[in-house]
Amino acid sequence: MPDGVDIKIRGVKQLSAGTRVLFADIERATVQDAVRVSAEQTAATVRSRVPVRSGALRASVRDVMRGKVGRVEMGAGLPYAGWIEFGGTRGRKRVRRGRYEYPTAKRTERAFIKHCETAATSEIKGARWPTPR
Repeated sequence: MPDGVDIKIRGVKQLSAGTRVLFADIERATVQDAVRVSAEQTAATVRSRVPVRSGALRASVRDVMRGKVGRVEMGAGLPYAGWIEFGGTRGRKRVRRGRYEYPTAKRTERAFIKHCETAATSEIKGARWPTPR
């Protein structure tokens, strides 16, 4: 370096802190906006598609959040729920991934990705970065 030239890099600490806050905000937004909404929508669609006799199977379909993971569950306490979903006996062909839950969730995959992108973009646009000192 030539004599008398002094280089200072400012704002590294603020950039690091701001990035941590931004990533936490993106994670919170995607879990709240994308994961929860997708699980709720998937459960509602599954509810509308399952066969109905007594209504017990339909009533058993629910969306559940476990931490950051959204799930759709069906058939709690109903011994026939697995047979309806997967088959495999009494002339009902076995469907490894199921007839209702997985196919419905798979169809909502693009919408889920779009929800995540929208939530992340919104957080990025609204981020406030600390001023370097």
